[in-house]
Amino acid sequence: MSELGQEMKEQIPLTSNNDAEVIKAPVKTIKAVFKEQLKENILFLATIAAVVLGITIGFIIRQFFTFNDNQIAYFGFFGQLFLRMLKFLILPLIATSLISGIAGLGSNSAGKIAARALTYYFSTTMTAVIMGIILVVVIQPGAGKSSDVNQNYKLPIDTSKYVTTHDTLLDLVRNLFPDNIIEMAFREYETSFQPEYKYHLLYSNGTNRTLKFLPSGFTNSSELTIIKEFDYYKAVGGSRRSLNVLGIIVFCFVFGGVVASMGKEGEILVKIFEALNSCSVRMIKLVMMISPLGIFSLIVATVIEMRDPSQVFARISMYMVTVILGLAIHAFVILPTLYVVVTRKNVFKFAKNMFDALFIAVATASSTAALPTTFDCIEEKNKVNRLISRFVLPVGATINMDGTALYEAVAVIFIAQLNDRKLEFIDLVVTSLTATLAAIGAASVPSAGLVTMLIVLGALNLPTHQISLIYTVDWFL
Repeated sequence: MSELGQEMKEQIPLTSNNDAEVIKAPVKTIKAVFKEQLKENILFLATIAAVVLGITIGFIIRQFFTFNDNQIAYFGFFGQLFLRMLKFLILPLIATSLISGIAGLGSNSAGKIAARALTYYFSTTMTAVIMGIILVVVIQPGAGKSSDVNQNYKLPIDTSKYVTTHDTLLDLVRNLFPDNIIEMAFREYETSFQPEYKYHLLYSNGTNRTLKFLPSGFTNSSELTIIKEFDYYKAVGGSRRSLNVLGIIVFCFVFGGVVASMGKEGEILVKIFEALNSCSVRMIKLVMMISPLGIFSLIVATVIEMRDPSQVFARISMYMVTVILGLAIHAFVILPTLYVVVTRKNVFKFAKNMFDALFIAVATASSTAALPTTFDCIEEKNKVNRLISRFVLPVGATINMDGTALYEAVAVIFIAQLNDRKLEFIDLVVTSLTATLAAIGAASVPSAGLVTMLIVLGALNLPTHQISLIYTVDWFL
């Protein structure tokens, strides 16, 4: 910054005469540089202002007024519109960036990059889980707090829903291979479970029968007593409304590889998808122009919706400290060290150039919402090859959920400690593996970790309804 105030002069000798003439280049004053920087970062500064104002106004409003759930939803209306527009553009952005990136790299190069990227994703996610497990076992935030188990809060998910780890993982694999190219844009496969019963027929003459199905016309009477008993849960294939991102990634990867192998014949397709990708990015930049208003609306609604934050924070303060400490070590120690070791470059410069994307991700609690800004930071500021970023970033925003994995591992062991449940070494291994795989299947949207946490709790046979205590600070973590 010390050079900004100095005059920059460029001397060019002219050989037409013996006497050299000097041409002075235009001088950039500090004021001109300040205006230029302000123009380039106006959206980012507006977003920071929106966060500060949102928190301040939210606490002021909740101090003097009380609102019901419907009224609180009005405060978050513009935030919902902002997120809906971003979600609407996720599909074209991911599909066009993946196909154009892989087709531009070529099938051989794309395969090598994919192998390295996936190895990195799995390694960092597993490292985050192990870090979380070590911290929660050492700190023990849930020890001696069993009285907090009965705290109940309204949840956005059904915790009574029966889930199994193996069926959830099988669904993950099934979603990699969708059976309908149109349906994968708005639905993904999900195994549901319906209870099956058996019927005990007790006759007055002492005869007893057990039937799988109760024939029509059989009712309780003086001569017959029917006892209905739960038998087991039957797995039924189905689907739920959601963007099948994993299926889209696999399809786009294969499609892009095939286009690359077509040579000149596929060049026109590459140009089409590159043009579509540029169009998608420009549309998202238009949406991001209203991001300060959307983020302001979301934060105000979130702050107003908090239920007695001082008591909640006091009740599970050590749990929050454990999660934040784990995230800090992973984000500020492990990942930067890995970057320096692998690239031998200045990590502080890289992080500075990524600050816009990091801030948007924190403000919206969604890595997908920050994807457009991440593209800009990676390609324009850090000068990463666009062909590489188009593949690595969409996949990473979808499956590289280090924070979610760490958060789930800590939360599950925290709940076990609340119930005075002693976990053996094999339980910790199951937790680490299940949390890693569950995080991969988590959508890159807010509160997705709560849904996948049911899987990890089910693997350890812990009560699922107790995540209501975790939900009170889910928005913060």
